[in-house]
This record gives sequence, structure tokens and C-alpha cells, in this order.
Amino acid sequence: MSDVLRSLSPADPDDEVGAFEIADAEAVERAVARAREAFPAWRDAGFEARADVARRFAKIAKERVNELASLIAREVGKALWDARAEASLLASKVDVTLGDGMHYVAPITPAPGQRATFRPRGVLAVYGPFNFPAHLPNGHIAPALITGNSVVFKPSDLTPATGAWMVECWREAGLPEGVLEVVQGRAETGQSLAVHPQVDGILFTGSYATGRAIREATLDQPWKILALELGGSNPLIVCADADLDLAVAEAATSIAVTTGQRCTCARRLFVERGIEAEFTDRLERLLSALRIGPPQEAGVFMGPLASLAAHERLERARQVAVEAGGERIPVAQPELPPPYTGAGLVRFAETTQTHPVQRDETFGPEAALYPVNDLDHAIAAANDSDYGLAAAVITRDRARYEHCVGRVRTGILNWNKGTVGASGRLPFGGTGRSGNDRPAGVTATLYCTVPQAHLESDAPFDPTTLPPGMPRP
Repeated sequence: MSDVLRSLSPADPDDEVGAFEIADAEAVERAVARAREAFPAWRDAGFEARADVARRFAKIAKERVNELASLIAREVGKALWDARAEASLLASKVDVTLGDGMHYVAPITPAPGQRATFRPRGVLAVYGPFNFPAHLPNGHIAPALITGNSVVFKPSDLTPATGAWMVECWREAGLPEGVLEVVQGRAETGQSLAVHPQVDGILFTGSYATGRAIREATLDQPWKILALELGGSNPLIVCADADLDLAVAEAATSIAVTTGQRCTCARRLFVERGIEAEFTDRLERLLSALRIGPPQEAGVFMGPLASLAAHERLERARQVAVEAGGERIPVAQPELPPPYTGAGLVRFAETTQTHPVQRDETFGPEAALYPVNDLDHAIAAANDSDYGLAAAVITRDRARYEHCVGRVRTGILNWNKGTVGASGRLPFGGTGRSGNDRPAGVTATLYCTVPQAHLESDAPFDPTTLPPGMPRP
């Protein structure tokens, strides 16, 4: 071990949440070795033994929801109501995995003497993002452990305390030594873990740039499965017949929840021209009225961004959007120091999206608004993207929404719900730069396991089954 990783609250730079030793290459080596050594016994313990540990973890997590919520709010800057919603998801992820998730990896018996089983992969590396530092890594960890793998977990360098808290809960639940290891650090720690030859798979949630780097680093290790969830530039389509109260509320939530730091946040709004002016005016007024402040203060909708660096990136993107021809819509900003920020809107007159700022993911409460002529125009514009994670259609007419199904290229498509709505009982993932077609959610058990096919017989030798030309033994 060398160097120290200090976690400072974005809401108060004098508040040190925790200090953690950074895992260098040797520490990563030791963690992987412990996980590899622990794997056979955990695999052979059987499903029920593993499920018992998972249920105890769920019970502990449920009992400590408020404790975890306070930690997330402090370490990430997430508003307390939002942090509490995340904290409550840990137990439900276990329930979903033990139920519907295991159905995906149940033995297959298509005919007598034919069977397929699903076995654990071995040692899986899980990388956690800062925006959901408990729920999203646990979305990988829970199915990985329940299906019999051991795990080496690297939390985000912005949220090491939340990662350590979660690992401690799993150990308190009775998880054997070595089955869940944690390595704290920055990019160098993650690189050492990704390329380790004894790691059988990488389960990652984060940016496209980091996911691409992981893929490049492991090109000579094709046996490793990569499950990559890489963000989005998500469209929200507002049709002329939309309930405007609903449309404005869902758009504002999709733009600004978690201070815009969700991979499913709405980044592009496509609004039919007949209602654009009224929709824009109402959305601007609602976004300007959002309560922004210290995340643990009652009634606050939105806390700060996770870091000063994130604030600088957002402000630069806002400036570049205007340079690219966008018209800034004057949404009120808070009288608070960075990394606090308000929501932002920029309007482009045409749906041609050629500038990088229109195509890249801006991670913050910022959206671009585009007027469209009709639904097909909106669909074409929505599909003019390198990403394909989430989309939403706001319309009173279900037939108009159904017209979008199969036409909007996205992993998640919602009707009269914002882009940020998702269910743990459904797949979660996207196309293009949003991932590599290994959706998490209920199907996570699939990438945590390897199918094995079996032809089986207990019948005695039958010489008539020998092929022509083969003598009897």
C-alpha cells in the first residue's frame, strides 16, 4: 500500500468523510489472490448457503438505510431524499436476484439426456461509479456473489467511504474471508485490476471513455467478459397532445435529479413546434424554482455536483454550446459557491447535431431543446446519437408511443414517464456508446455465469449405435 485517498464532501470541503490507503499493483495482486483462493469453497457452498448470506446482507442494509443515506448525501452531495431512495435499493436487489434473476440461469432440459447448467465464472472485478456508489456496484456484486463468484470491488475514487461501508455489511452478513475484496484508488488501481490475468470478468458502470480504456487494456485477454454500462445522451420527446403539466414535471426531473448526474438523465428535448413556446416557458420557470442547497437539509431537491472538476466541465460545456450556435435560456442559478449549480437549458433551432457538445454526454443538470415538426422528425433526431441508453415519449395517445417502440434505438423506452425511471425487475442497458449489450438489472446473473451444455446417459453400451466402419470394442 502507498499514498492515501481522502474523501471530502463536495458540500463542505472541510468535511473529510474518510481516508483510505490506495492499493498499488502489489496490493491488487494480493486482493485478487485472496479472492481466487476463496472462490472454490464459495462456489461449492451451494446456492442455499449463498442465498442465506445474501438475505442477511439485505436485512442489515434495510436496517441501516438512514445511516447509508446520510453517508451518500455527505460523500456525493446527493440530496437526502435521493440518497435515501438509493440506500433502499440494496435489499431489493438481493430479492430480485434471488427471485426473477435466478430464473435466467436455471438449468435447461430441452429433452431427455440433454441439459444446460450455469456455473460461476470465477473472480469478477466490479467498478463502482460515484453517482450511485452503493446501488450500482451492488447491482453487480449481489448477482456475482449469489451465483458463486468471488469479487474484487474498486469503488469510485470520489466515494471510497460508501464502498467500504457496503463491503463491511457483506462481511457482517457472514461472507467468508476473501470472497469480497475491496481495493481503493484512482485510475492506476483500476488499471492494475483490469489487466490482472486471474480476473475472469469486469463489471463496470461509468463513462464511455473509461469503458473504452478497459476494453483496450484487455484486448489480449479475450476470455474476460466485459459488462459495460457507459452512460447516455438521452432524448425526451414531447408530442403536441401531451399533458403539459406532466411533460414539464417529467422533463425537469429527468434533467435535474441527482444534480443531473445520472446516466439516464435527459440531455436532449425534442418538442413539437405547436407547444414549444409554452413548454419552454413553463420548464424554465420550474427549473428556476428548484430548491438547491446543502444535501442533508430538509426540502432540498438538488445538492452540489460531486466535485469542482465536474463543475468546471459543466461550465465549459455550457459555454461551448453557445459557441456552437445554441441560445441560452435564462434559468436562475443559486447564490452558492461551486460545485453548486443550477439547471441549464440551451435551444438549438435545427435538429442537426454535428457539434461534439451536442453529441457527447454532459454530466450535469443541462439539456438541449430542439423544436421538431412531428413525431417521425423527433424519432429521427433522437436516433442521431452515438448513445442509446434511455428515452421517453410524452403523449396522451398510446398509439403514438407504440409507433416509437422498435423505432427509437434505445435500451429503455418510457411512456409518460421520464428518462430516469427504471425497474430492477427489467433489463437495464443500452446500445451504441451506452454499453456492450450486456444489460444489468434482472439479467445480471447471465453475465456472472458461464453456460455449460451436457449430453447425459445412464444406459449400457449399445453396439448398434456405432457408426459405419467402426468395429465393436
